[in-house]
Amino acid sequence: MLAADSYGLLLTLLVVDYVIFSVGLPGAWAPVVTTLCVGLTAPLAFRTSLVRGPMLRAVQLAVAVAAAVAIVVAIEPSDRGRGVLFAILSLLVLASPIAVVSRIIRHTRVTLDTLLGSICVYVLIGLVFTCADIAVQLVSGTSYFAQPGEHGPPDFIYFSFITMTTVGYGDLSPAHGLPRTMAVLEALAGQIFLVVMVSRLVALFTPMRRSVRLAMRQARARGMDPQEEEVAADGDSAAVGPDAGRERSDPVAHTGDEDGLEP
Repeated sequence: MLAADSYGLLLTLLVVDYVIFSVGLPGAWAPVVTTLCVGLTAPLAFRTSLVRGPMLRAVQLAVAVAAAVAIVVAIEPSDRGRGVLFAILSLLVLASPIAVVSRIIRHTRVTLDTLLGSICVYVLIGLVFTCADIAVQLVSGTSYFAQPGEHGPPDFIYFSFITMTTVGYGDLSPAHGLPRTMAVLEALAGQIFLVVMVSRLVALFTPMRRSVRLAMRQARARGMDPQEEEVAADGDSAAVGPDAGRERSDPVAHTGDEDGLEP
């Protein structure tokens, strides 16, 4: 069973997704490979973020639909079909950062999992717009970029991340209309996320006791929620802190002073 907050594993899968887009797989079956790798991102994000029930089943159904569309596109290639496929993938990837954010904002302390989850969300934002931009070009039949020539997935993922980080080298720029609007939205989404998440992490940052860290590791090993165990362990450590038992050891705590009697 997948442990809660396994964002290191999710980040590893995201790196694989990034490499696949950057390389630009050749061949008719490239959409199937891309769909399988990207499609696994959403279920993994939902499971490790402890999102269960109808939402997880809906994501799994969407992955199955995307896989079916990818097979059809591989058998009968068409730009419209690939555009629909990347539109589905963009919606799947969009659901992932929502699930991760809903989980990490409930963390009561900044842990390594919290930091890895935040990095995952940032990378996911870039992948969402990568898939959406590709879908816009394929469905519309016109180039997404103002620069002439053929532009494939390597160009799109490069443009997506330099836009989100507001680097903007200028070698690629969006065409008029919807592409420019989407580029602005991505830049805003990336910067707003950084501002909000950094402030959240600063607010949560407090040193963690060794007993709390051990309790969280044991909870993860048992398949429990480490954040709930962290709160319980923190409460127990406070109960047995240096002030615990003071009432029992205080020699005047149970005297008759309250009744005006002599000790």
